Amino acid sequence: MKGDRKEYRDGGEINVEDPNDPLDLLSRWIQEAREKGAVEPNSMTLATIDASGAPRSRVVLLKFLEGEEIGFFTNLGSDKAIEIQSTPAVSATIWWPEMERQVRMEGTAYEMKRPQVEEYHSSRPRKSRIAAWASDQSRSLESREELLRKFEETECEFEGTEVPLPPFWGGFRITVDRVEYWSGRPSRLHDRVVLTRKGDSWSESRLHP
Repeated sequence: MKGDRKEYRDGGEINVEDPNDPLDLLSRWIQEAREKGAVEPNSMTLATIDASGAPRSRVVLLKFLEGEEIGFFTNLGSDKAIEIQSTPAVSATIWWPEMERQVRMEGTAYEMKRPQVEEYHSSRPRKSRIAAWASDQSRSLESREELLRKFEETECEFEGTEVPLPPFWGGFRITVDRVEYWSGRPSRLHDRVVLTRKGDSWSESRLHP
């Protein structure tokens, strides 16, 4: 909106140490955001494609980063899970306004293996594990009271026992094929560095801001 523009200070020069380790800088930026006190340093906007070919996006938490892959967890009956199963091409964006930095990623998603999902599920707070059972994610809900009732019933069901992994709860890993690092710079002469997969290696290039 008019009057809302701001002058970027300096998100810092982008320096990719090794293009063939394309997500190393992402890992370092997440850690820096965490150290600077960002509320959710690993939150990212995930975009999928629905059955009509329209894009849909929402914010999820990046919970896995290894090599050239990132990952997140979700109800396998959710809209995003169904859309990924149909069209695995996705994109994800992370934005840290405090650091004036952004990372955009594009790639292909696939379902995680159950042992990895089990390991993450067991590390979650107990109430979060109960909520996974109580929520029929993305489906219609008549009232808030109905959700709270289902949560209480589930809490009673698992009282005194471990909360197991729901069969309908899992995760997705995204094999990244393109990543763009963006850093805000004064006079809007921003830094934009793109890493693109080329067969078994990666190429690096710069873009005009």
